[in-house]
Amino acid sequence: MDSDDEMHLDNTGVGGTRLGRHERIKNALQILRLGRISLLDLILSVLDPSEPDFAVYRTRFFTDRSGKFTKLLDHILKNDHGRVHLLRWMEPHALRLVCQTIASEMDEVKSALAGTIKSITPESLLTWDVNTFIRSVIDECAPTTGQILKTAARTDRAMGINKIKSGETACNVIITQLAKERSQNSLYFAAPFTLFLFTNGVSRQTIEALHKCGLCISFTSLTALLKNLATQSLDQAARIVRGPHIMCYDNINISTSIFVEQRASAPAKVQSGTFAVLYEVRNGDPAHMHLSPIIIRAQQASDLTFNADVRPSIDQMKSFHSQLRIHVVQTLLDYCKAFDSYTRPQGPSFHYLERRKMPKGYRTKQYPLRTSTIDESSVTGNIAVINDVYINQLKMTHEQLADLAIPSINDQATNARIRGAKALRTKDVNPFTRLQTLQLGFGLFHLCMNLIWTLLHVHRGSINQVGSLSYFFALLDRTRLGCEHPDYHTLLSTLLQILRGIIMSAWHAESDQILMNHVTPAHNLSKKLENKTIPHGSDHNTDEAHNNLHLLPRDLLYVLELVHATSDGDFGRIEDILGYLAMVFRGAGSNNYCSEILHFLYNLKKVWTPEFADIMRDNMLVNFTGLEGHCMPIDLNIEHLIKFLKLFFAAKGVYASWDHLGDISATVDLLQNVRKQVGHALGISYHGITHTMPDTIAAIKKVSSKVSELELHSFKPDRAENSLVRPVVDTLATGEQKLKSATLATFNRKVRGMMAGEGFELEEDEIAPASFDFSHDTEQDSSGIINSEFT
Repeated sequence: MDSDDEMHLDNTGVGGTRLGRHERIKNALQILRLGRISLLDLILSVLDPSEPDFAVYRTRFFTDRSGKFTKLLDHILKNDHGRVHLLRWMEPHALRLVCQTIASEMDEVKSALAGTIKSITPESLLTWDVNTFIRSVIDECAPTTGQILKTAARTDRAMGINKIKSGETACNVIITQLAKERSQNSLYFAAPFTLFLFTNGVSRQTIEALHKCGLCISFTSLTALLKNLATQSLDQAARIVRGPHIMCYDNINISTSIFVEQRASAPAKVQSGTFAVLYEVRNGDPAHMHLSPIIIRAQQASDLTFNADVRPSIDQMKSFHSQLRIHVVQTLLDYCKAFDSYTRPQGPSFHYLERRKMPKGYRTKQYPLRTSTIDESSVTGNIAVINDVYINQLKMTHEQLADLAIPSINDQATNARIRGAKALRTKDVNPFTRLQTLQLGFGLFHLCMNLIWTLLHVHRGSINQVGSLSYFFALLDRTRLGCEHPDYHTLLSTLLQILRGIIMSAWHAESDQILMNHVTPAHNLSKKLENKTIPHGSDHNTDEAHNNLHLLPRDLLYVLELVHATSDGDFGRIEDILGYLAMVFRGAGSNNYCSEILHFLYNLKKVWTPEFADIMRDNMLVNFTGLEGHCMPIDLNIEHLIKFLKLFFAAKGVYASWDHLGDISATVDLLQNVRKQVGHALGISYHGITHTMPDTIAAIKKVSSKVSELELHSFKPDRAENSLVRPVVDTLATGEQKLKSATLATFNRKVRGMMAGEGFELEEDEIAPASFDFSHDTEQDSSGIINSEFT
C-alpha cells in the first residue's frame, strides 16, 4: 500500500453491496490512521477558517440543524476526560455569557423598579411587600440572576433539609440593592426601608452608612421624601375636611438645645407649638352636622337641673349595677383559686351589658396636620391655632365653614380656653370667627387621669392610717406612689390591684354562707358589696377604718368601669356614670372637671340635636386596629402621636428646623403604618416569643390577706387603730349636696353670661392640679392603650 492505489479503500463489500454506516466510518478512520492524521487534526483542519478548500464542510458543520452538533458536545461532556477539557475551555466564555445575561436582566429589573422620590405615594407604601412584588419581577425579568443568588445563598444540604429558612428575602433585597446601584431611581426597597429605620430611631450616620451599601436613600433624600409625603398627606386631609370630620389638637413642647448656657442669638431651649389631627366621623351624616339648628337650640335651651339631667336615670343605674356584678365575677374567676375549675360562664347575664358599643371591626381613620409654632396655652393662642388649621393649612374659607358643626374633643384646659375664646368673640362677624363651629367634648384619657388623681387626694391618708392608699402602697412596696409626682400607669395599675384585693377579701369573708347555699356569686356577693359601699348613718358608728374601706372600693369601681368601658369601645357605659363622676369631682374639690362634665351633659341634653348628640357619643373613642378591646380615648391617641414626634425629632441647637418637625407630624400616622408594613413584610414580630403580661396576682393576694387579717370588713368600734384614722370624704354625697346647693346655679348663670357675651369665668380647683410622671412610658402600638389596664 505504498502507492495511491494502495491507499484507496473501496466502500463496497463482497458482491458489490454498499457498506453500512459503521463500516464506512471504520474505513474512514483507517484512512486517517494510514495517513497519520488524528481525528482532532481532521476536525481542526476542516474548521480552520484559513483553509478555503474545506469551506463547504465548515459551513455545513456550523449550520447543522439536525442536533448533531449538540449531541457532539453532550458526548464530550459525558466523558470524564472530555468533560475536563470542555469545562476548562468553557469557564472564561461561560463567565462572559453569564455576565451578559445578568446585565441584560438587571436592565429590565431596573426598569421594573424605577421610581423617584416624587413618585412615592402613601398608598404605595401601605401596600409595599418586598417578597411578593420582587419575586414576580425576578421570575419575569431576571430568572438567571435569581437562580444564581439562591444557589449562592444556600448549600445543597440546606436546600434539601431546611424548610424554614429559604433565603428568599435576602436574595430579593440583594436584587433591589443591585438595581439601586445601577440607577439611583430604583427606590422600591431603599425608600420604605429608610423610613422603617428612621421610625425605629436609627441615627443619621447609620442611615448614611447603609446608603453607601445600597440599602437606603441618603438622609438628604429622606428629608425630601418626608416633605413630599407631608404634602400628599395634607392634600388628603384637605379633601376630608370638606365633609364630616373631627378636629382635635394639643400642645407640644420640643427641646431645641442640649446646652445649659443660652445665648441671645440662639433659639429658646424649649419651643412650644400645637399639633392638630383630623378624624373621619363614625355615623356622620352631613345632614345632621349643620350648625344652624344647634345655634337655635342653644338660644332656647333651659337650665341644667340635677334630678332630670345630672343624676343618672333608673335605666342608667340598673346598667351600671349590672356592670359592677360582672366586674366582681370576673375578679373572682381571674384571681380566686377556688374558681380555677370553673369554666367561663356564657350568656348575656355574664357579659358586660352593651350600651353604645363601637361596631366590631371598625377602624378609625386619622389625618395628622403640620405642627405649628403657635402656643395654645392662652385664649388668643387657641384662636390662632383654629385659624391656622382651617385657613392656612387646609385652605378653607369662612363661607365653607359657616354652617359646619365640627366635633372637637380635647383636654379640659384646652376646652376651657376655647370657651373663653367663644365668649370673647360673641359679637364677631360669622360663626367661624365666633368659634361656634367647634362643638366640644372632653378627652376620656384626661378624665381618667384626673379621676385617679382626685381619688389619690381623697384616699391617700398616711402610712400609719390603716386602709388608706398610703398604707396599701407601703404594703405593696410602692412607696414612690406617695411622692409629689407619682407614675401614672403604676398608680392606675396599683389602684385596681387594691380594688381587686378588697373584693377578694370580701368574697372570703362571705364565701362560707354563699357556698353553703349554692348561690351564684354574680348576684349575692355583688349585692352584699353594693350594700357595704353605703356608709352607716348611725351616730354610734365610730369605726372609721371600716367606713373608709367601704368608700375606697366604691370610688375605685368608677375607675374600673371607666377603664373597661373605654377599652371595650362602649361610650354608653361611660355616659351611664357621668353624673356620678361629676359628683365625685365636685365632692373632692376638682371643680374644673365637674364643670367640664356639666358642659358636656348640658350640650348633650339641651343644645345639640339628637342626631348630632349621637355623633358626639359615637366618636369619643377611636380604634385603629379593628380588634376587640383595643379602643382608646381620642385624646390619648394624640398624646401617643406627640410622644412619637418628640422621639424622632432629634434636631438640636441652631440646626433645629420646625419645618422638618412639620413634615414629620403631617406623616406621623403614615410613618407608624409603614413601620408595621415593612416589619411585617420582612417577618419581624412586634413582640418577642418571650413577651408576657405582668402577673399581679401576688399583689392582689397580699392586699386581700391584709384586709382579712385586720378584719376591715367587720364593724369594730373598739378597733385599736381608729385613733389614727381620719374619716374620708364621701365624695358622692358631698358632691351631690354641693351641686344641688350652689354649683348648678352658678354653672347655669355662667352659661347664660357666655351666650350673652359677658365673658367666661374659669373654675378654681380646691386640690392641686394633676401632676404625674410619664418619663418611664414605654412606646407601644398606637392601636392600643399604653397601660395594660386599658388593653
